[in-house]
Amino acid sequence: MANRRGCPSTEPADGVPQQLRPSPACASPCISSSPSREGARHRAYPLSHGRTSMNRFGIIGGGLMGHGIAVALAQAGHRVTVYDADPATLASLDERVGRALARCGTPPGDVGVITARITSAKNLADLVPRVDAVIEAVPERLDVKHLVLAALEAKVPAVLPIWSNTSVLPLTEVAQGMQYPQRLVGVHWWNPPYLIPLVEVAPGAETDARFVQEACDMLDGMGKATVRLHRDVPGFIGNRLQFALVREALHLLEQGVCDPGTIDTVVRASLGLRWSAVGPMENADFIGLDLTKDILDSLAPHLSAAGTFPALDKHLSAGHRGRASGGGLLDWPAGRGEEVAERLDNGIRRNLLDP
Repeated sequence: MANRRGCPSTEPADGVPQQLRPSPACASPCISSSPSREGARHRAYPLSHGRTSMNRFGIIGGGLMGHGIAVALAQAGHRVTVYDADPATLASLDERVGRALARCGTPPGDVGVITARITSAKNLADLVPRVDAVIEAVPERLDVKHLVLAALEAKVPAVLPIWSNTSVLPLTEVAQGMQYPQRLVGVHWWNPPYLIPLVEVAPGAETDARFVQEACDMLDGMGKATVRLHRDVPGFIGNRLQFALVREALHLLEQGVCDPGTIDTVVRASLGLRWSAVGPMENADFIGLDLTKDILDSLAPHLSAAGTFPALDKHLSAGHRGRASGGGLLDWPAGRGEEVAERLDNGIRRNLLDP
């Protein structure tokens, strides 16, 4: 069998590559190898995986994002197997999938078809044989991700794509210590993945561009609003924009300018309406770059560049974590969480129906 570059494949049946050498049919070597941070060398990596489609996905981590990604994939007709180290998380998977489909307004006749595409695995060994790609959706801690990726690489073929759903960690750091970092792609879904169309795709420093393109093609085929970053950056694009706004909002609180509810009113009644129709770059052009620069020249020196957040620390030290504890920046009486979740879902669906 020949790979995409016309080189004969020497990949053995178990999918673990040997040290490949250039073929006379190739103008350049069929492998790539680069030093790791520890100074060792990664195993030689085959640029051909022989895969023609991606229909079966494994997800490691069945929590908030993991089960949501499973629903999004199943809605698009893909089969998904979910593994989580916590038995209670797996035990509640079917119930949470059902709630997610109800949030989407899924017709009752389609619910059974979609849920049948999602199964669970009790361990990694059960998950691996069934999949064309694996999505890592474990907590945002480098030590946890490194342990999971090491265990995964010990069980899967070297050419199997691995997608990380990290939303804030640099993908290059997530890939540190991997035997084959070329196959790791940052694929950041937004919550809830079955409603929000955006998916951000980014390479790590050593990611093979073909795996990035493959991810983008697959997501485009699902009808997602796929954006491809040119390089690895903490937070991708969306979270950097989102938390720049949150930082400025906290700064306004700390300066005594207003209360938290006022900030939410301002965003929902102005920026939220505008940005759902016209993005900040288009708006800058629309009002004129000369005016945009004049505003920034005047305002930027007064914007927050803080790296500490007293407004949050005050609440956290008092045990006020937000909705989960009944109070935070705002009060969260019984029933408010459900009302906000319903309002959020309805708002997203309304915007999608009438963009």
